[in-house]
Amino acid sequence: MNKAIQLRPDYDDAMAYLNLLYREKADLECDDPAARAADLKTADEWVDKTMAVKKARAEKQPGAQGITMQPNQ
Repeated sequence: MNKAIQLRPDYDDAMAYLNLLYREKADLECDDPAARAADLKTADEWVDKTMAVKKARAEKQPGAQGITMQPNQ
């Protein structure tokens, strides 16, 4: 995953997947509260990065966003 993001820094699907992987890792480390907290923090950071990439991509899209209606003719 990290290699994929190195090759394509805007690869939001890989970022989202890393978030899920760190959450699973946190569940496995439930006997170590510090490691679990660190994994959850890392997962949250990947969520933030994913959302930033999606927001930047949406801002670059030309034209109107959402539902548009054609005027009656």
